[in-house]
Amino acid sequence: MSVTPVKTAVNSALRSHDTPAMTKHMSSLNRYREVLQQLQGTWDNLSLLSQLSGTGTDMSETRHAFGQVTTDVLDSLAAETLNKTVTAISAKAQVAVDIVVRNLFERTADIGFLATDNKLSDFLDKHLAGLADDEDCLLLQQRFAEYVKKYSVYFNVILLDSNGHVLVQLDDHNPVQASADPLIKEALHSNAPYIEVFRHSDLVPDAASSLIYASKVHHDDAETALGVLCLCFRFENEMQGIFEHLIRKEDWCVGLLLDSDKRVIASSDHYQIPLGVQLETAQMQTATADSGMQDQDWIITRFAGRLYLAVTRATKGYQGYMGPGWCGHVMVPLDHAFDDNVASIIAGIDVKLLGKVMRSPLLFSPTLLGIPRQAATIQSKLNQSVWNGNIWQKRDSSHNPQQNSFSKMLLWEISNTGFKTQNVIEKTVADLYQTVVSVMLENSRFFASLAVDIMDRNLYERANDCRWWALTATFQQLLAKPVLTSQDQAAITKVLSYINRAYTVYDNLVVFDRNGSIVATSNPAYHGLIGETIAADWARAALNLRDTQEYVVSAFEPSPLYRNKSTYIYAAAIRNDEQTVGGIGIVFDSTPQFSAMLADALPRNADSTAVAGSFTLYVDDKLRVISSTSSEFSIGSEFTLQPELCQLPKGGAAFDIVLYNGNYYAVGARASSGYREYKDAQDSYQNHVTALIFIPLGKAAEINAMMETERQLQHNQFKPATAQAQAQNPDAEEYATFYIGQHWLGLPAAQIIEAIQVNDIKSLPDTSSVLEGMLKHQDNVVPVLNLAKLTGVEIQIPERDKQVIIVQAGPKLPKFGLLVSTLGEIPAIAPDAIESLSSLFATVNIPAEGIAKVMTERGENLLILLSANNLITRISEAAQQLNAQPVNTAVKTSAAYPGSEMLEQAA
Repeated sequence: MSVTPVKTAVNSALRSHDTPAMTKHMSSLNRYREVLQQLQGTWDNLSLLSQLSGTGTDMSETRHAFGQVTTDVLDSLAAETLNKTVTAISAKAQVAVDIVVRNLFERTADIGFLATDNKLSDFLDKHLAGLADDEDCLLLQQRFAEYVKKYSVYFNVILLDSNGHVLVQLDDHNPVQASADPLIKEALHSNAPYIEVFRHSDLVPDAASSLIYASKVHHDDAETALGVLCLCFRFENEMQGIFEHLIRKEDWCVGLLLDSDKRVIASSDHYQIPLGVQLETAQMQTATADSGMQDQDWIITRFAGRLYLAVTRATKGYQGYMGPGWCGHVMVPLDHAFDDNVASIIAGIDVKLLGKVMRSPLLFSPTLLGIPRQAATIQSKLNQSVWNGNIWQKRDSSHNPQQNSFSKMLLWEISNTGFKTQNVIEKTVADLYQTVVSVMLENSRFFASLAVDIMDRNLYERANDCRWWALTATFQQLLAKPVLTSQDQAAITKVLSYINRAYTVYDNLVVFDRNGSIVATSNPAYHGLIGETIAADWARAALNLRDTQEYVVSAFEPSPLYRNKSTYIYAAAIRNDEQTVGGIGIVFDSTPQFSAMLADALPRNADSTAVAGSFTLYVDDKLRVISSTSSEFSIGSEFTLQPELCQLPKGGAAFDIVLYNGNYYAVGARASSGYREYKDAQDSYQNHVTALIFIPLGKAAEINAMMETERQLQHNQFKPATAQAQAQNPDAEEYATFYIGQHWLGLPAAQIIEAIQVNDIKSLPDTSSVLEGMLKHQDNVVPVLNLAKLTGVEIQIPERDKQVIIVQAGPKLPKFGLLVSTLGEIPAIAPDAIESLSSLFATVNIPAEGIAKVMTERGENLLILLSANNLITRISEAAQQLNAQPVNTAVKTSAAYPGSEMLEQAA
């Protein structure tokens, strides 16, 4: 399962034959599509009117460019909407099967260990000798009850002889007295540590299918089978608990477990998808370089007259155990698969942080991140076309005033429609970005919950183990002796070593006497501690326990029983004849085990590798790090990055976006809630631990650079004033305006020929920096003045964004170009609204004639009015600096500047 939004727009590609069925249920997609279709109709009408009115504005390229961007963004939104749903249900399908397999792995150890219990083999010896009586059966049944009180995942324990006769079972209501199940024979003749079956069995006659673990019973020193032990797992109860954690009540999806024949063996909703039905699943395809095929990791399937989106996931296994061959499967009704809940997910996230990660190159491809820029560039070109159209209208004396008024109104409407289209595209892209970020936030919370669930389930087994092993007859009998011999200690060590070999999650097992003195350890590395008294509080607390269901757990602290590293030690009292004779402490190998749990909870890519840069932690209520997959958070250190996430109520979950070490992360948190009776309301042991997962969202420096680029691109985009606004004063003169950085400048529109996009300005050697160079315009070579350098404004105009305004102040005056940042409005300004303030701008070196307050779409703004004659003078001064160059007479300068011969030679 991939949880990282892919760098193309498509994580799970929309297949053409599924597109209509799926996209009609994507509400946000359809909402934007309808608006864009309406705008397309407007474009068609404006294009026709533009041709009829002769505005000089060619809209065909703009319409095509906006149409292509619209298609790209809608396709991307559809793909990411699908990806969001597929990612969510894939995670559920994967976890459903993997959690079950983890649980069943523990069961494979249970059956192997319990089958070697001396009390079972002793009972079978007596039975074979004809000496077993009702009291023996009752005692063994009570032992089974003790076992199930601790390992509550079983509903029955059955002991059978070699002929399949039931000798003792926990469930008094089960009528079975003998079994012909092939499982019995297989267990008797197998050297495997366990036999696992899931099907109908006469051992559980009322169930259609049962999950049973079986093993032969024999003495430790002999392989001869005395009988068979069967553990009956509470499969339906377990799956109900898993589905309740995975699927919230408001979810529409159905969680399922399928067997190897793709038949439903567990369902979160029996009314929608009942047990026993065979379902269609995605057939995985192998992608090749030639075919370009992708894995079909989802399907549209029909069941009971309803369409579903479905995913299937095989287990990743656990410590080499792959389970009974089951798959996790999740189906969601297609009409609810894409319910729009993005807004509710991101509602509590800081708007500024959200805005930043929505520009992350880590989450989005350059193509997707470039869509807003692409739309803005198209609008900028449209603005240039409209701007030039207005200039052309001003210079063309053949048009009558009424026609000019209509043309200006049409040009305004064309530009305004462009802005509307750009705005819808940007909103669509924002929805796309938010969809991807919401996936990351939900993933962080989901995988934090998985990390906690894995921990709680694992430690549940540890609480069970210490209590059950405290009931080992060898320990009870030997510790009851006043003095232990070396042979007694060796016997206890042998049992401990056998247990530790079967249960590798422990670094060490220790048995101590009623005084707290160590009498045996399973790990030879700690034999030197034998005879020493355990001073820790947990040992004294264990010796004070009076019930076989009680246990104690140490604080997470360094212990000499774990190489002076921090760990949890689970302990229980060993009792004989109602008297406490000692205790057992099981030392959890916390460093590798917690690390493995956290690693298993990391989000993963499609190739099963962990998402680069992600990390997970366990943190206790004192903000101490218990374990971490990141070297930056050492065990025992204080967690200060987001402490409030470690103060959630029991079972509480949250997520947020944080900045850490120059990177943004989606961080999810989930507080421990326990598993079954472990840490429930009745359990005396309560330990608040929070799992935290950090999923990288992008580097702050890259995101800030991206946002600055977009800010510069969006700044100063203008809407031309309407004809009605321009006509309010008949004496007003129109001014063509433009921006240098954030400075708003203008010249009389009558002095402007046009604005052009250029990338071929030829620089000139040995000239003032204010002269950008020369360019060819029509049949003339014209100098280009760099207004930014002239005015001392510190900006860099990207090559692809360079615009030059061609100026000619009069028919006999020379043409020249002005390099500008972007174009502005063309307002009409009355003469009495202009103040002569050129003297005030001497310090900033602006050749200004005056200044005017102009009402724009953004409110009142100050416009600096330039003098074309002054600009010509500046060009002439720059021309005087030219060195003599070989003369090229292929083109002519537009008119005679002072020094124009030098410009001509340089060109």
